[in-house]
Amino acid sequence: MSIPVTDLIPMTLMRKHLRVDDDGDDDLIELYAESALAWALWYCDNPALKAVADFPASFKAALLLLLGHSYASREAVVIGTITAELPLAVDSLLWSSRNFRGPPDVEVAP
Repeated sequence: MSIPVTDLIPMTLMRKHLRVDDDGDDDLIELYAESALAWALWYCDNPALKAVADFPASFKAALLLLLGHSYASREAVVIGTITAELPLAVDSLLWSSRNFRGPPDVEVAP
């Protein structure tokens, strides 16, 4: 996959989602966004996601949630807080983009 994450989600929208007003963290934001895209593509395993037009809004929204998590939680361990996974979040948003059919060019024997 060679689609730059900034072709899917412009940096201005990423900053808006993160509530960041300046461009000082753009390199960090882009790194987290690239990681989110790589993970989401792995999770979906959908060979039909090739061009920017192939990505639905739900996929892009999931990327923003993953980006927000990475930006807010910059350490591997969080101490002194209670955390919980939000229902209907990343997994639910990516569900419609997942490949449940297997590789597209594999013929199934009768």
